[in-house]
Amino acid sequence: MAKKEKQPRSARTVKEKAVIDRIEDGEIAVVILEDEAQSQLDLHVSHLPAEARADGDHLWLTFEIGADRQTRTLKKIEAAPQSRAAAEERVTSLQQRLEKLSGTVGQKDFKL
Repeated sequence: MAKKEKQPRSARTVKEKAVIDRIEDGEIAVVILEDEAQSQLDLHVSHLPAEARADGDHLWLTFEIGADRQTRTLKKIEAAPQSRAAAEERVTSLQQRLEKLSGTVGQKDFKL
């Protein structure tokens, strides 16, 4: 009886959330993926969408996963502007709540 060879699985794509941690020397964006390992990816700023080029901006990264399941190839970078707006709203809401609780009007810097 002939031995069957395993056929490699076809490549697939995955979309992962990420955030720009910082921009170094005005050229390299250090991006942190929101995966299990909190992976870091360094990208040239020119590869980022025009609407997402600052610290704290959120991104969607689309990767192609190789048949060996070990390699990932970055295929697409998209801005996720709603995520940044939602985060800003949460911060504002928390600041207002802390102002009420502490009785300090207009204070934006709190020690927790």
